[in-house]
Amino acid sequence: MTASLHQLALAEPFRIAHGVSSARTVLRVEQEGCVAEAPFVPYYGENPEATLARLQSSASPADLPRTARLALNLLDHEIAARAAGRPLAAWAEERLGLPPGPPPPGCRSLGIPDDLAPFAEKVASLARQFRVLKLKLGSGDLGLDLAIVSVARRAAPETELILDVNGGWDPTEAPLMIWKLMDYRPALVEQPIHHRHGLEAWRDLRAELPAGAPPIYADESAQTVEDVPRLAAVVEGVNVKLLKCGSFDGAVAMVAAAREHGLGVLLGCMVESSLGTTAAAHLAPWADWIDLDGHFHLADDDYAGIEYAGDGSLVMPDRPGIGAVPR
Repeated sequence: MTASLHQLALAEPFRIAHGVSSARTVLRVEQEGCVAEAPFVPYYGENPEATLARLQSSASPADLPRTARLALNLLDHEIAARAAGRPLAAWAEERLGLPPGPPPPGCRSLGIPDDLAPFAEKVASLARQFRVLKLKLGSGDLGLDLAIVSVARRAAPETELILDVNGGWDPTEAPLMIWKLMDYRPALVEQPIHHRHGLEAWRDLRAELPAGAPPIYADESAQTVEDVPRLAAVVEGVNVKLLKCGSFDGAVAMVAAAREHGLGVLLGCMVESSLGTTAAAHLAPWADWIDLDGHFHLADDDYAGIEYAGDGSLVMPDRPGIGAVPR
């Protein structure tokens, strides 16, 4: 098995509440002609070079950082699935049962803008294809956050809007902001408060939400399957990402737990190539929402995998395993 780091330049800086990125690094592992990928996220604090060194030192997989654990887990699944001539989704189906229906419509994410005029044009352009758009909020300026949603709603009056705050609002601000944003008919609000505030802050937020508030989903507060039961009473759904879970198996378990507790599932990704987003997309049929567009942020996506039809519908590759191939 060989492992290497790859830096992926972004087409333009991507700003969220955690900061701004102009490039991201991914870890790729290869064996028997099979390749898998896991992304590094700056705000997770994992050092790519140190992770690669630990992986190459033959450390036990259980002792490796989650980026390395995910890459190895996906590689194992890729090798097994390709040998069996089956897509990765077939393994998920064995554990989750038959999908309840087709995958939900695709979504495109927009970072926090510096200028609202070109932002409005971009929203209008994306809305011609995608029925769901995710707006990054938590800019540190509540007025700007409100303006972002207002501009987007005017530019795309019929589009479903997911408002992703990435924990950028103070617990005292969040209820008021959600109340003010209800006029723009958001489909859901994701991680309005920082995960460091803990479960009590979620309980307080739930108690203060206005009647008719949009569904609230947890992202950073919902890292793995263990977080699902304790959040079930205070949120309507959770964001499931392969990296957070540290494995494809962990993500499957988190989806199953969300269903057992009556929670919705938003299937997400990081900024990564199509090799990474395609691996996650195998869970799309069991999700209520999908946010699998990390590869669109890249200046040069060196893998081909999932695509989106003219109406924004997800199109999976017809190949075994993960199904993504080098361009």
